[in-house]
Amino acid sequence: MRIHHLSPEATAHAADFELVWQEVQPILLMSELWAHNAASTEQPVLEKNLRMYGFNTDWLCVHDSRSLYQRPDCPANSGNSLPLCCKALGIEFDESQHHDAEYDAQKCAEIIIAHLKGQQPDWSGLPKSTEELRKQQQEKRVLRLGEFAEYYAAHPSGEEDVFAVLSSTDGSGTEQVVDVYDKGDRFKDKGSSTIDFARLDVRQDNPLRGRKVAITGMFSYDRKDIEKAIAVMGAIKVPGITKNAAVVIVGTANVGPKKLIAIEEQEQKDHHIYRIVGDDDLNALLYGDGQKFFSE
Repeated sequence: MRIHHLSPEATAHAADFELVWQEVQPILLMSELWAHNAASTEQPVLEKNLRMYGFNTDWLCVHDSRSLYQRPDCPANSGNSLPLCCKALGIEFDESQHHDAEYDAQKCAEIIIAHLKGQQPDWSGLPKSTEELRKQQQEKRVLRLGEFAEYYAAHPSGEEDVFAVLSSTDGSGTEQVVDVYDKGDRFKDKGSSTIDFARLDVRQDNPLRGRKVAITGMFSYDRKDIEKAIAVMGAIKVPGITKNAAVVIVGTANVGPKKLIAIEEQEQKDHHIYRIVGDDDLNALLYGDGQKFFSE
């Protein structure tokens, strides 16, 4: 509902998948099926619906237009979202229509056509994440740690859109733009990715063991799975950031402003809070490279 603006009321009288399938099946079976970032949504959603209604899924293959243009200045499958790919190829993209099914399908088709014509993207000057792109387009207020308490004291309603610029404590100094929660947002706790519990760093000396950890924001993982994973590693989840908390894990959207203010307040008291920011940091923490975030 948060992303696609489809409510139960909007779909209450829509035809069931079984009826729709009779219409679309001939088209899909005779065509190549493409989507942008297909592996995260289109492929699994179609598979689940087909199985629910007893249809065969062996034939199903959704090609991913995201794979057509890998971005050299970003990790694999990063920085090449649908709006960023369009901008790199000079394809007009209206962010206000993003996630409308027909609009996204049209833009995906335009990307494929550009690829078939041999067109090459120009990534220069483009942000490296959709969050940064939204920041540029919506002209949200951008705040750094140290500015949140003062800002929210002056804007108690919290209705203005705000971004936070955060760096993790991995020593790299790399900053990431994250989207702070406001009253227009809706929480979404279920991510599309799955934590590999078999790979968790469960050594007795892993850096999370015995530490009190707060979590804020959204990730590609289900929030409950993250909580379960850090508990398996020996961490103690706490609801807020106080003098007892040592670590805060920060997602890329719906980040709680009160937790950002609490980080500021604790650091003003010389109580350092270790920060893990975004999915890449979280993966490092979970799968054995967590020590880089913690100084003596």
